[in-house]
Amino acid sequence: WGSYHLIDEYENDFESRAVSIVYESIHPFAKVEFPTISVCDLYNKYELGEEIEKFVADLDPCGMDCYKFEIETHIAFILYPHFYHDGVIRGRCEQYENCGENCAKCPANNYRGLLERFGANCSSMFIECSLSYKSFDCCSYFLPLITPFGKCFLLNSLQNNKRDSSTWFDNLIDPAYQKPIMTISAKRPIQVSILNEEDVPHYALPTVKVEIMQPGQRKGFQFFIENMVNDPGVRDISPRHRQCRFSDELMEDTAFKAYSFSSCMADCVRQHQMALCNCTAYSLMPTSMDKYPDCDLKGYMCLERNYMVKRDAKPLLPWSDSNYTCTCLPSCTENDIRLVYESQSELERGAKDIRVEIMMSNLPSECYRRQALRSRLDAVVTIGGILGLFLGASLLSGLEFIYYFTIRLWNDLNKARRRQ
Repeated sequence: WGSYHLIDEYENDFESRAVSIVYESIHPFAKVEFPTISVCDLYNKYELGEEIEKFVADLDPCGMDCYKFEIETHIAFILYPHFYHDGVIRGRCEQYENCGENCAKCPANNYRGLLERFGANCSSMFIECSLSYKSFDCCSYFLPLITPFGKCFLLNSLQNNKRDSSTWFDNLIDPAYQKPIMTISAKRPIQVSILNEEDVPHYALPTVKVEIMQPGQRKGFQFFIENMVNDPGVRDISPRHRQCRFSDELMEDTAFKAYSFSSCMADCVRQHQMALCNCTAYSLMPTSMDKYPDCDLKGYMCLERNYMVKRDAKPLLPWSDSNYTCTCLPSCTENDIRLVYESQSELERGAKDIRVEIMMSNLPSECYRRQALRSRLDAVVTIGGILGLFLGASLLSGLEFIYYFTIRLWNDLNKARRRQ
């Protein structure tokens, strides 16, 4: 009984107390990776675009003379999910539902198609990009992705790229001769965020970010990053006990290519939306899924009645008293990124572009390391020691026991048959 009790206790402790996080130094001349950058298109109510204005005008037989600004605003909510506020879809669309065939109505479906048609593309977004004052082609490395925030372009993201692909940007900084600074020039209002490579931009989750709206505006901000490194043995421990998931440990029915806390929250909200209204907001899925159809206008009105179009993060947390909570673990490779300084906006008269400078305030000198305190070999050794202490047995004697009643018994029976 004593050996069973100790082995049972050890097995319980093996996973529940098998991980430790330590703080360690980095070599002062080690190369540093510049983090993932996302550039998201922002809503500009003064310049939504001529194509959208023409589209809205064509919805009504009398054209621009009967232009419906309410429908234009509804389309803006669809194209820019971060701009949405509770109640606005019904407030702007219900009034035109019963006006007959000769008046404009809100688009009834294919909202993902509207984003593909009217959303920003790379050439209409970027002017110039550089890292360590060395220019590179923005559109070759900033790849588009539909996110909960809206249409974004991500540099070195596992959600729409791979490390060994030709579109993965070489973001290593050599402190001996390179400065960790990135400059982005754009043609239209943008939000620039610093992310982990497995994250997605999300309207409800805090990130280090800056928004720039006005042509000629110049803005800079500095950040500090401390990386999380994992020992190989950490993977042998279940996510429930190590309290994190690696990017390749995907959830069931996920819409994303890599696991992260932000993608898990998007998946969770999508599941709640599907249960309530039998459809989901298209912005919660980078690509369409047959199992989770995109909501049409009636679907969005259903989500709006249940306050699920743009769900805040706080009621989704497991310890909230909401009926719709999420149990999402952090990513095992989630780095600690902190804003250090944000400059005042400067306006360059006569300039039409927008410019952002992103800089590491200091190169990281320490990092976090998640390490496994026990391995499977440790478990074998410990269990063997317990058996030896209480039973005078070991792993070899256990193998000998099995051998005696299998191979040895079979050989003895064969010899007996030959003698007969």
